Amino acid sequence: MAKHRMKEEKLRRIRLGSRYFGFNLAQFYWECLKVASASEGLTETDILRRVIRSWSETLPPAILEKARAETTRVEAWKGQEKRTRKEAKLQAKLNTRRARLRVREATEVQNAGGTVQAVVS
Repeated sequence: MAKHRMKEEKLRRIRLGSRYFGFNLAQFYWECLKVASASEGLTETDILRRVIRSWSETLPPAILEKARAETTRVEAWKGQEKRTRKEAKLQAKLNTRRARLRVREATEVQNAGGTVQAVVS
């Protein structure tokens, strides 16, 4: 019940803010969407996706096609960047392991070499 009351109070503050402090219409709309969608458990990302989807349906087909092509290009670029970062991280991990092994081997050789020299002399 308290959660519902908080949402109502927030909505009232938004209304008062838009009336007295001059919120622009887009900010007011966004705040109303957030309050309204909170009951459905939507995140801000979900709200944005819904708004963009409904808005994009009103665009001409040529613009929609360009947007799809750009989206495909950006998604491919993001995938490539993600793979590059993953490979760099893996390479850094491998380099660290190799460096540790070299240090360990050098220490073992040095320890073994010292005892061998003592026996040989």
